[in-house]
Amino acid sequence: MSHRAWWLVIATLILLGIALAVHDATRSPAYGSSAVSGAPVDASAASAGDARTAADAALARARNQAIAEAVQTLHAYLAVLFKSDRSEADGYWRDGRPEAGEGELRTLADVTGIRADNARPEPLDTQPVPDALQIPVRLRVGGTGPLRHYSGHYRMQRIDGGWRITSASIEPSPTPR
Repeated sequence: MSHRAWWLVIATLILLGIALAVHDATRSPAYGSSAVSGAPVDASAASAGDARTAADAALARARNQAIAEAVQTLHAYLAVLFKSDRSEADGYWRDGRPEAGEGELRTLADVTGIRADNARPEPLDTQPVPDALQIPVRLRVGGTGPLRHYSGHYRMQRIDGGWRITSASIEPSPTPR
């Protein structure tokens, strides 16, 4: 993997870690406690509330970790997409081969760099820890000729404990001014 690809993966992990830390810091430590209002608290009710809060926190961590793993998988795919041998990139797809949806992205030659920015992943199921996500992306691809811009989304599904791309909808987008 090239140095640029590694830096892309490292930067993504750092930003994701910062976002998770900020999210955890904004949660109130007294969440669910009736002691805040001054009402007496039954010890068994407090213990049940603490267990519920701990379970909610564990579920939130599992959800965040699953989403982070899906985003990391997508960024790893994009980092190897423009290698001359596409077999490694194809391995990120559900059936080991890409389906239509990336438009002209896979036809680009002499790519020297890619920048991928993703928006908040959107769960496609109702599970507390999602097994399917849609990840909106904006891509800037550099190479011979002008800088190219693309936008759209990738759909990811957890299969056998790992994330795989199931479909994509990526189209050229106008150059931002």
